[in-house]
Amino acid sequence: MIGLGLIGTGGMANHHATQYSKIEGVKIIACCDVSKERASAFAAKWQVPRIYNDYLEMLEKEKLDGVDNVTPDAMHADISIAAVEKGLPILCEKPLASNLADAERMLAAVDRHPVINMVNFSYRNSSGLQAAVEVVRSGALGQLRHVESSYLQSWLASRGWGDWRTGDNWLWRLSTKHGSMGVLGDIGVHIYDMTSFLCGDISEIQCTLRTFDKGVPGNRIGDYVLDANESFVSTVSFKNGGLGTIHASRWAVGHANSLRARVCGDQGAIEIDLDRSYDEYRICSGQDHVDHFKWETVKCPPTPTNYERFVNAIRTGKQDPSDFANGARIQAYLHYSVESDKTGQRVVVP
Repeated sequence: MIGLGLIGTGGMANHHATQYSKIEGVKIIACCDVSKERASAFAAKWQVPRIYNDYLEMLEKEKLDGVDNVTPDAMHADISIAAVEKGLPILCEKPLASNLADAERMLAAVDRHPVINMVNFSYRNSSGLQAAVEVVRSGALGQLRHVESSYLQSWLASRGWGDWRTGDNWLWRLSTKHGSMGVLGDIGVHIYDMTSFLCGDISEIQCTLRTFDKGVPGNRIGDYVLDANESFVSTVSFKNGGLGTIHASRWAVGHANSLRARVCGDQGAIEIDLDRSYDEYRICSGQDHVDHFKWETVKCPPTPTNYERFVNAIRTGKQDPSDFANGARIQAYLHYSVESDKTGQRVVVP
């Protein structure tokens, strides 16, 4: 049996527990949270035998096969490093950290103590995305030329997810004082990962971040100014020579939670639209299709989820590509997007 320790028992932890419950031979044997009440409720729901309020105590006392870090962003680094230094495989929620320096500390830790390490970029669960990546890497599209990718939400204009004006549960997305990196840190991290997963590393970024008037008194809720960015547009260059735009917004009316990428090479193009389907992509490839603008929709068989891949990595000792190194690269894209917006200049990603 694979016995896991889960740290952070808030809402997202229930999704993690649901996924682990589907994998034979896996059990959460201990959980930890700063809130005893929250940890106790989680343990009762998922029949977790032991509860802790101190993650260091849990790491010391439990015989774990792996650790799942589902804490807020600012806690990712210290908790993950502690697990790594104990020699424990670690799955960390996205983003890898709350800043580039912490992400680099985490990467250095797994360099010193090689263990299975993964970042839970949830849209990598899509079989359509996984298959599209293989098509791009096969060379079927030829040389990369042009990329367009977006992540669009509209909850600042819509009440479809509830009304952000009536409570403080949205503040982690809206106020830098509350720790928010805005739309860039919340969903930009996903679209940067999805785009670079498809197209390879990004070498240059020119980014504009924007915060708009939301029509609330003093532009604040309670003590928190609503100053986190709400839309961004980046023009990027890829190391393989392609050019692209990556953008995200919370003001995209008509879109609940829409991710799309279109990748064009000199011999073909592919489109992945996760709002339409998790298990398909569209492709225009081959001279006849290219000449006559013909697109084919390809249905894709299921692929392992992040949770299944984490467990498989523990069992086999084979590292998954959604690792801390990739997480640190995505953190760098966020960091240099902010730097570009501050200077108004294109920046090179080291």
